[in-house]
Amino acid sequence: MTSVNAPHPLLPAIDRIHEASEITAFGKERSAAFYEACHLYAQSLWQQGFPAKSILALNRALSCVLPSDERLPLPYRALAWLLIHRPADQFIGNPTRHWQHLATRMVEPNKELRMWRAWACWYLAKEILPESEFPPDLKQIREEAVREPTRAIIAQHLPADDLTIWEAALAWTHAELGKAARPRLESRIRRISADELPIIQKLAHRIWPEVYPGIITQAQIDYMLTVWYHPSAMAREMETRGTWFALIEVVGHGSVGYVSFERYAGTDICFINKLYLLPEMHGRGLGAAALEWVRDRARELGCTHLQLRVNKANSPAIRAYQRAGFTFLDDVCTDIGSGFVMDDFRMEKLV
Repeated sequence: MTSVNAPHPLLPAIDRIHEASEITAFGKERSAAFYEACHLYAQSLWQQGFPAKSILALNRALSCVLPSDERLPLPYRALAWLLIHRPADQFIGNPTRHWQHLATRMVEPNKELRMWRAWACWYLAKEILPESEFPPDLKQIREEAVREPTRAIIAQHLPADDLTIWEAALAWTHAELGKAARPRLESRIRRISADELPIIQKLAHRIWPEVYPGIITQAQIDYMLTVWYHPSAMAREMETRGTWFALIEVVGHGSVGYVSFERYAGTDICFINKLYLLPEMHGRGLGAAALEWVRDRARELGCTHLQLRVNKANSPAIRAYQRAGFTFLDDVCTDIGSGFVMDDFRMEKLV
């Protein structure tokens, strides 16, 4: 048998090409024989240079409800290996979006189990694949109010056998990628006066060039940093609109981010203008803590709604705001001068 790719080490060995007809011959049967046939077909497709089709074959295996099989465990690690070792010149599609669609459009039989297995695969893809190249379907997230689950939520819904194998696949994936566990950090959020605004300016000039390339142009990044982040411009916001500025601080790290917000005059809306963290501080619970701090201040100011705007292409931020309880209000596109626009979603949360 002539192969394009070397055998997948986590799928069963084959000595011939396996055909789709061998899968369809089972009809609606989802037996141990069908489960094994899906693995054999996935290996065949992988070796022939069709990684996207190999993923689809393993999805078929995950439609089975069978006792744990030590010889052919649930293929979470096999899928992770495939994603990590994806050949650059072979079509793989967008696995992140694929599993998002699969999870949100699942039908019977065994809808609940298959849905959470799809989310488990989605999470593996999200951990492995760069989001800039493999983005989620933000249109579906916006229009159908899809909320991407956290690792903890997925773990709550997986059966014990699945959970053990999935967690092991995640641990293996993180080891392969050199991703160390990132413990949550305790933070202090401190309102500042105008004399500390240069700290925010300095943080913005570190954060924006790392976060926004690929979302907006470098020219727009430079323009917005110049116009919005000069200390005198921020001081005017404080004086004319009553805008609050605060630093997010962590022991041993100093200032790692910032937030600003204001109560819109004559309304019960507290609007978050800025919330940014150094990229190395993402995933440590700091953004969620900052949102909770702003919510508490909004209550003290007599507000009943929190609102913010987020760039439509900034899917990590959208994900974080959804998890914090924000929902989509509308689309807002604003001319900010010099030929640049802000093309955003406006999101809201009840205080």
